[in-house]
Amino acid sequence: MILPICDVCLDSGMLCKGCENKLKSGEISQLELDIAKIVYKLGDGQIGFKKSIGTDNVVIIITEKDQVGKLIGKGGKIVRAISKELGKKVRVVGAGSDLKSVAKDMISPARISGINVVYGTDGEEIFKIRVMKEDARRIPTDMGVLNEIIQKLTGEKTRIVLDDL
Repeated sequence: MILPICDVCLDSGMLCKGCENKLKSGEISQLELDIAKIVYKLGDGQIGFKKSIGTDNVVIIITEKDQVGKLIGKGGKIVRAISKELGKKVRVVGAGSDLKSVAKDMISPARISGINVVYGTDGEEIFKIRVMKEDARRIPTDMGVLNEIIQKLTGEKTRIVLDDL
């Protein structure tokens, strides 16, 4: 199990010197600390995650690909509990995932109709992620925020657009 802080701190509820230094130095955030406490309690110490990214209304939890299902929980139980505790929507993404799977995870429940490569005049590659127009209301947050998050996770420049298929 991988968590940003040690089991001793999670058991005791107090941070040891090492974990406190991680928090002060910015190696881990308060959000990651809060998520770690929730995940440790709900997963009986068997579930972990690597990192989290928080925005105004969405939290993205990055974990190993084989841990995604465990972190979501049966019927979404664990993700729902984290979401309720934090008061934000929660998305879980596997570390090192490709653009298509990250985009699908981030935009869900809206459907992606396709991903195209668009070349700018300067030769820059931009991946255009097309979302079905009738699913526009199902996009979980602002498309600009989603673009930023997908770019952080994959390193690829993206633009989400509504498709008229």
